[in-house]
Amino acid sequence: MPRALALLLVLALSLLSLPGGAVDRQESALVASGERFMAALEAADYEAASALLSGQAARDYPPARLRAEWEALPPRLGRLVLRRPGRLDRLGGQPAVVFRLEFEEQAVEARLRGDRRGRIDGFWLVPADLRLPLPPRAIDAPPPVATSRFTEREFPVGDLGGTLTLPRGAGPFPAVVLVHGSGPADRDGTLGPNKPLLDLAYGLAGRGIVVLRFDKRTWLRAGTLPPDATAEEVQVRDVLKAVRQVRALREVDDGRVFIAAHSLGGYLAPRIGARDPTLAGMVLLAGLAHPLFEAVPEQMRYLAGRDGLLTELERVSVEEAERQRDDIVAHLAGGPPPRRPMLGIPAAYWRDHAAMRPVQDALALGRPMLLLQGERDYQVTLDDDFRRWREGLATHPDARFISYPGLNHLFMRGEGPPNPEEYRREGRVDTKVVADIADWIGQH
Repeated sequence: MPRALALLLVLALSLLSLPGGAVDRQESALVASGERFMAALEAADYEAASALLSGQAARDYPPARLRAEWEALPPRLGRLVLRRPGRLDRLGGQPAVVFRLEFEEQAVEARLRGDRRGRIDGFWLVPADLRLPLPPRAIDAPPPVATSRFTEREFPVGDLGGTLTLPRGAGPFPAVVLVHGSGPADRDGTLGPNKPLLDLAYGLAGRGIVVLRFDKRTWLRAGTLPPDATAEEVQVRDVLKAVRQVRALREVDDGRVFIAAHSLGGYLAPRIGARDPTLAGMVLLAGLAHPLFEAVPEQMRYLAGRDGLLTELERVSVEEAERQRDDIVAHLAGGPPPRRPMLGIPAAYWRDHAAMRPVQDALALGRPMLLLQGERDYQVTLDDDFRRWREGLATHPDARFISYPGLNHLFMRGEGPPNPEEYRREGRVDTKVVADIADWIGQH
């Protein structure tokens, strides 16, 4: 069976994907250059490919090195079967085009970053990400759903699309705003056939709780972000706006508005709570407790070693992630910005990210907290992150901890060693998780 290495998964996704819409001249030039570059590599014309590079990429990749890296792939990955059309992205605040290369044994992404003239000034070959095999696309909002227990309606959060799910009845009801994890994500948290945020919304609304879920800014509005965007622009401000909008609704008990934050969202939750002192409490689902730039190489090493056989591409990928982590740490200590930033995320984001102390800040807030953890989660783990929360909040006046055997990072059931392939199988957020959240909110 082909060995798929999804080394950059849910916690390891670029925060700056381009939105849908018109493609400007710079992007058109980059796409055209990228197509010529990839065609030259496939034709073994390394002189022509190198001539299309500029800046640091031209210095890093003379023809001999291009040949060595490109021709090293088939012996490890098998024959190149398919090159998918390039999709626009952003790396380090600059436009980029990404090509998914389907080899017989594994998919790889060729990431080409462009300069202001649309020339290629950055080139990376990385194991392909299973979460985004296709780019986000502008789609019409799904039709509203109505059941005997709840209704829903469109509810924009500023310039972002959103859906409000309302229990039937007079109210006022407690309310929850759902907070995404890392990477571009729609309001449902769609991952393959799975929609965990949709599951939470319907489950909680059916138990008498108003729920707002909305599209993350990096899903279709990334073009509104500055090149030096931090978590404030990427996520925090939008969540605070969503909380204010929900609190103003006549159907909502304005003293009982909560956030439910998943993964990286849990890392941000104490900052959100500090910025809104009237927030009633926080639910953390697989909340990250240590910096993302540390978590990424840990995930990669787990995935690379889970079959007991470390390939050369796996080894190089892990070492590159660890080098990028070390470059970030050195930059935080006063060194220069990373030359090849992790996931293409600008240094400003990492500086802001590293300044957060989520466990300590949550303890200082003293706000009611419910912390949930799947025991099969290999991305945010029981033995690391959940332990940090439990130990750090030991003196918290109102923190409850629940872990679930058999549940993964999406709080869906699975069996055997945890792996990214299971995200391709359709599942549902476990009903026990929904019931525990609803019961806890009912007690607050």
